[in-house]
Amino acid sequence: MAEFSKQYKDAIGFDWHDFDYEEDFNTLEPNQYIPRICEGFGTIAVAKSDNGEMLLAMPLEFDTESVEWIKLEDVIIKAKNI
Repeated sequence: MAEFSKQYKDAIGFDWHDFDYEEDFNTLEPNQYIPRICEGFGTIAVAKSDNGEMLLAMPLEFDTESVEWIKLEDVIIKAKNI
């Protein structure tokens, strides 16, 4: 079953959400992450950087373990341009 974040719902105008990246982010210490898949954004985790910034993991290619850590604002821009 697909899951969607509150941030996706707010950015795209979706009807509902399953989880909130901000709530997950607030539980993290610097340099920690939580795996969370948002089907709408295509992201697979949320992290707190060493300077306290929220970053989301986006796979670089389908079926690989390589990810790019991107700011939420940039993920939203990507999602709106698809």
